[in-house]
Amino acid sequence: MVSVATLTAGMDAGKAEDGSLDISFADKAFLHDPWTPLQRLQREARIFFSEKQQGWIISRHEDVRAAYTDRRLSASRTNLWLRGMPQDVVDRVTAMRMFNTLNVNRLDGRDHMRTRTLLMKAFDANTIRYVDSFLGEIVNSVLDDCEARGEFDFVKVVSAVLPAWVTQRLLGLPDSYRSVIFEFASEYIATSTAAKLTPEILLQLDAVIRRTNDMFTDLIAEREQHLGDDIFSRLVHARDGLNRLSHDELLVNLNGLIVGAAETTANTLATQVVEIARRPNLVETLRNQPERAIDIVSELLRLPGTIRCFTRQALEDIEMHGQTIRRGDLVYIMNTAANVDPTVFPNPLEVDIDRPNLRDLMTFSTGFHFCIGHMLAKTMLVTFFREAFRRFDIEILQDPIEPVSSFIFFGYREVKVRFTPRKDRQDV
Repeated sequence: MVSVATLTAGMDAGKAEDGSLDISFADKAFLHDPWTPLQRLQREARIFFSEKQQGWIISRHEDVRAAYTDRRLSASRTNLWLRGMPQDVVDRVTAMRMFNTLNVNRLDGRDHMRTRTLLMKAFDANTIRYVDSFLGEIVNSVLDDCEARGEFDFVKVVSAVLPAWVTQRLLGLPDSYRSVIFEFASEYIATSTAAKLTPEILLQLDAVIRRTNDMFTDLIAEREQHLGDDIFSRLVHARDGLNRLSHDELLVNLNGLIVGAAETTANTLATQVVEIARRPNLVETLRNQPERAIDIVSELLRLPGTIRCFTRQALEDIEMHGQTIRRGDLVYIMNTAANVDPTVFPNPLEVDIDRPNLRDLMTFSTGFHFCIGHMLAKTMLVTFFREAFRRFDIEILQDPIEPVSSFIFFGYREVKVRFTPRKDRQDV
């Protein structure tokens, strides 16, 4: 972790004459340490136009919060993956375009609120209780595999497996469907983390989405006739007056549930196991005060975090801190910068599970697009880490660890670990 920086107020906005403030999200230095350059922007150019990223970077906590509730900034950004693609490829990736168009995270205004309201009917306290009924069983099965292996790549053995397994059970699907969920999640991650998108990558993702759409189409017909306790049934039967999700909306948001679990939770499992294992005080807290697992998970969602940023497009000219964001301009809203803003989080580059204001986190965004499944993600993380560190001494066997090349998510390509069963553990 980078050293703690004492930040002071500087220019409200701007653009460095020599370009020294500019950031390339693909640079290895930024992937390893986004906090140092973003904190510099916070104090010197809070609204900054990046020539390298061809868009505006918003970094201060108050500006990030405001941007997520600004209706002049559109979440609809389907065309970002299609920029520069041959027209015949654009015409062929119809399933991928539908996914990016109807996904609740990419909708604005009434369309967004209508879809979100229906989705929220499926993500209530009953969902958490349903997950709790099987989550411990899955976590212990994954940990049994970890014990049998001893030394392994945590990303492959845990991060890639646990969220896909939980999602399969959450949707009420037989075990045979787990491989399909894993394949879709893997292909989507490969697309979203690609240093450069190619026609081949987009066509492969489109083919996988088509397969999941075919699978879900058959299952939707079954759930319409036979209502179950799973979230799949709850989505199919969700109603808000006369409103319901259309067939295409169901397909897209079922796939969106897989993506959310695969990218957010899988990446967070890997980054947090590293942070906890390397901090004896956190390990001791987990073992002696397991009820504080939620505090540990929450603080590590702040730093190092999971979501680096989300993008928006300006629907009209916007004046902000002396700068003009033009209609059509791309805006990068930096969640990871907001989470280390010293005006909100004192000593922001230190991990402190006693912070009183963790509700101010921007990890899951805020406002209209606050993450619907955030409690599911936290429940999975808390359950896993509480049980993993109760059963095992966990060592991180590599340094440095290579991050994924995504400007959206913070995660690791590989994390070599050793799980050693604890002799003095208390089995319950």
